[in-house]
Amino acid sequence: MNTMNLASIAVRVYQMDAMVAFYSEAFNVQFENVVTSGFTSKFGSINGIILKFVPIREEVDFENYPIHQLGFSVPDIEKVIKIALKHGGKTEGNAAVRDPDGNTLELYSE
Repeated sequence: MNTMNLASIAVRVYQMDAMVAFYSEAFNVQFENVVTSGFTSKFGSINGIILKFVPIREEVDFENYPIHQLGFSVPDIEKVIKIALKHGGKTEGNAAVRDPDGNTLELYSE
């Protein structure tokens, strides 16, 4: 039987520095620069899944761009909420935050 696994997630990013800082600190993602279509993107890995941050080229592209929603199982939800707030994110309900670009992150305790 063939097994299918999620290999990567690409997220278009406007506030690249804040996004990289938040995901690095909150989820221990180590990013590296990768040139994609002439633009420098940031690629990292979370439990073997490649997280790709691809820059949005113009501010106008960001205005009406759909927001992503990711879910993370974490050992300390309050810690991740504090890190999100530190990097310009917002709280969103009980166990959810918004990252610096406004994407909703659901947080689950391990």
